[in-house]
Amino acid sequence: MVLMLGLTGLSAIALTLYLAAEAFSIAHLRRDRQSYATATTVLLLLGFLVHFAALEIGGRAIHSVPYRDLPSSMSLFAWMIAASYGILLVRHREGSTGPFLIPIAIFFLVVSLVTHPGAVVISDPKRSGSLFAMHVTLAIFGYAALTLAFVLAQLYLIQNQQLRRRKLGPLFSKLPALDVLSQLQRTSVIIGVSALTTATVLGLIWARQNWGTYWDPKVFFTFLIIGLYLVTLFPGRAGGGKKNAILSIAGFILLLFSYSIVNLFISQEHTFQ
Repeated sequence: MVLMLGLTGLSAIALTLYLAAEAFSIAHLRRDRQSYATATTVLLLLGFLVHFAALEIGGRAIHSVPYRDLPSSMSLFAWMIAASYGILLVRHREGSTGPFLIPIAIFFLVVSLVTHPGAVVISDPKRSGSLFAMHVTLAIFGYAALTLAFVLAQLYLIQNQQLRRRKLGPLFSKLPALDVLSQLQRTSVIIGVSALTTATVLGLIWARQNWGTYWDPKVFFTFLIIGLYLVTLFPGRAGGGKKNAILSIAGFILLLFSYSIVNLFISQEHTFQ
């Protein structure tokens, strides 16, 4: 009970910090002031660290990565989204997409807080160990990065359409150029595919050791997701563009299906408990 209160309290503090970061991010988009950008970065980092502390409490309670039920998985997913966005900030020094990306972390953390069960899930010794923990962590990290790629793809398409009509709204007029959005999307895809591929390899090794087989329906859908996103990274398609944005959106729809329907109804092993 004490662990649950600590987990919920820290998650609520992290949510507050994320919300404050979003507010300053919007303010920075409206008025290009360095103080707003700095406040956004500091608040986001603080929220990230507090959120990690909450996840650490949840992980210690079950002696594993806190993913075993859907609410805990959503919280970990939100944290990975914040981490992915942080990498984009460091890599591209572009904060104008923050108002559109930070809310994703906020949304999933809210879902986690609203739906979190009242008792800690009991640890499953069959699903523990560093190899399994790395598999789960990297898989969710990959999903998070590809989620950002999905939002960036939508921003690209909206921006592209408005430029063709020569009619930019007050908000989208302050977004970066199409080539910058394309680069941000490409970086997100590279991160997501790399993490998901590594997670899949680790998962196959772990499955062979513990299940005696490599096969599970989840594996099939994961390969489909990786293959679809790899198409957007082919040398001949470098730089992104409208078709790559559409493919990223299609990949995300498949990802959602794998993350929800496959886990809940199709896979016998990759399930939320």
